[in-house]
Amino acid sequence: MPRIIVLSDLHLSPTHGFFWQNWCIARDFANAAEVEAVIVNGDLTINGADNDAEVAFAAAALKGLRAPALALPGNHDVGDEPPGQDPEQIINVERLARWNRLFVIDRWVREAGSWVLIGLNAQLFGSQLEREHEQGRWLDDQLIAAQRRPLALFLHKPLFIEQPGEEPATTSCMGPAARAALLTRLAHANVQLVVSGHLHEHRERTLGRTRHVWAPAVGFAAPGLHGGDGTCGLLTIAFSGDAFEIAVEKPAGLVSHDLAGIKGHGRYKFLRDMPASPPPVDG
Repeated sequence: MPRIIVLSDLHLSPTHGFFWQNWCIARDFANAAEVEAVIVNGDLTINGADNDAEVAFAAAALKGLRAPALALPGNHDVGDEPPGQDPEQIINVERLARWNRLFVIDRWVREAGSWVLIGLNAQLFGSQLEREHEQGRWLDDQLIAAQRRPLALFLHKPLFIEQPGEEPATTSCMGPAARAALLTRLAHANVQLVVSGHLHEHRERTLGRTRHVWAPAVGFAAPGLHGGDGTCGLLTIAFSGDAFEIAVEKPAGLVSHDLAGIKGHGRYKFLRDMPASPPPVDG
């Protein structure tokens, strides 16, 4: 039975080590498990969208995983799609190039028994960059190749909060127009599972034949909840035939850090603005 682990929202930094110990605990848990791959579902960094050293630091940290690491970028890594939660960090060609220098790819496909796992760069949807259209063509090819095999889709941002047709646009999930276009692409595929991160909470909803699972964060607790569990953790997923089983793991020692407290309850808007507090990287 193929098994994978999903780690999301690590928020690592060589200058701000608030969540380094949580990463070490999650890494060690993953290394002790017998899994075929570790999916790292976005926001590996705090300020990777504008900082080469942050992306390099996260890439080096992932080398500590024994199983193959399949990383996807989040808004903290390559910037947000327009209009974005931070208008100073919108995804662009330069930010994508920074990611590619260390991670080479921002999308991937992998088999797990009879399943096909597809990882997408969520930040491209609605960006109008050429890379968005390129990813769309690539996805079409993967869906054709998969035929009717069961599919699991991985991306940083949820497709929606409650319903596929919801409005208006929000930075919490994919934008309405981009979402509609993606769902049209997926309409004839056998997508049974969609796993996202970004919101720092575990929640599950089944719509039609597809189970939508939000992965908990490794780094810190959810600053606001959408009906899920906002404490830190990770996921294990086992695939068997055309079925799957998901377990939420909360390894001993993992701390559900309070983001507001770390940022001084409004003193600092962004973690990247805070005074340096490097991590004890020998952990």
